[in-house]
Amino acid sequence: MKPTPLLGNIRWEEICSPMDSIIFIGDAQAKKRWAQTFAMSKTIHSLYVPVSIYNNIKGSDWSLGYDTAINSITQMVLKVKDTIHSLKYEKPRLFGIAINGYPSNHMLQDISMAVDGHFLANTFELEEVELLCNKIDNSFNSLQTSSVLVYSHLNKASVEKKLIRSLNVDWKYTEIDEALCMGTNPTTIDRILANEIAEIILLWIKNDNPTGEIAVKKEGVLYLNKKYEGMIV
Repeated sequence: MKPTPLLGNIRWEEICSPMDSIIFIGDAQAKKRWAQTFAMSKTIHSLYVPVSIYNNIKGSDWSLGYDTAINSITQMVLKVKDTIHSLKYEKPRLFGIAINGYPSNHMLQDISMAVDGHFLANTFELEEVELLCNKIDNSFNSLQTSSVLVYSHLNKASVEKKLIRSLNVDWKYTEIDEALCMGTNPTTIDRILANEIAEIILLWIKNDNPTGEIAVKKEGVLYLNKKYEGMIV
């Protein structure tokens, strides 16, 4: 039997009752879970840390792991582009890159811009599909005979039904699994961000601050709670 949110909260309280403080690290779903459990606790201080390869966490402009993910995906897509461009077909070639998991529109756009390709937003209107078809068509010429389309794997059926059928192209696609998005080594940006977040965590522990969250903003890394906003790195 699946526990109700209330029972889930009580269970977490029981497990963590011996602890004074908890650092909760994770993605958008983890933040939701934290907000429903630890953030409401009156006995345990907790700190949420945004970590997501999709950069889809509300309250943050950036998340730890995102730069490494898009760098890893970009390198894979560029290798695909080199391969398909070296092969000539009667029709222009369009290769689909379906990102597994829950990629944000921002992520899809960043990848497409990095590889000089196209992207389809997670939610779209018919007019947007028509505009994208025209954009893809116009991108082909005697020198540029191939391109890539980046989209969420959740839109796989819509891409083939509403977009590919309207294009006169040779179509192939591949899916990029979440595990492949992690990359083998963190990028410099993620290493710097990790150090900045670690500094905030240490200050939070040292000063015995109340429950709150870390937010990565354009102006820096911040510690936030209902009563106090500060500690900008």
